[in-house]
Amino acid sequence: MSLLYPKYRVWPPPKKGSWQYWYTHLLTESSIFCFLVLGFLDWNALFLTHWLRFVFAFIFMVAGAIVFLWALRTLTINTSLGLKGKLITKGPYRYSRNPQYVAVVLFFSGTILLFNSFYALVTGIIGNIWFLLTPFIEEPWLREQFKEEYDDYCKEVPRFI
Repeated sequence: MSLLYPKYRVWPPPKKGSWQYWYTHLLTESSIFCFLVLGFLDWNALFLTHWLRFVFAFIFMVAGAIVFLWALRTLTINTSLGLKGKLITKGPYRYSRNPQYVAVVLFFSGTILLFNSFYALVTGIIGNIWFLLTPFIEEPWLREQFKEEYDDYCKEVPRFI
């Protein structure tokens, strides 16, 4: 909705405790939980039988978790939750404007490999698309908040990697 109708944007939320705040967080967290449950329940239903899948799954999941925690710590929890703050350009934000989303895509991809599940594959792809589209929703809001400072940052740092 935020991408198609920016006037009715739900992300980033206008304030903590708003319906937009709860809507996006409950939807995101319940979707991730369902992704994990479905993958676990459908364990090993796909064609990936080689043991190397565990190695790549581990690498993707650990890399995703490390980058996510580093980005979360750098940005702070309130700013990560979509609440107003200052423009952060240090830490992982020197290399990517959206390191948390990159980290989630890595983690989802590793989880898909680990579970080897049709349901994890489908829901993980949908989740990855969701997290790859979110920056396009945030960027107009960030431009409103930080103006030329954000435009200069965009010229220096790529959206993802």
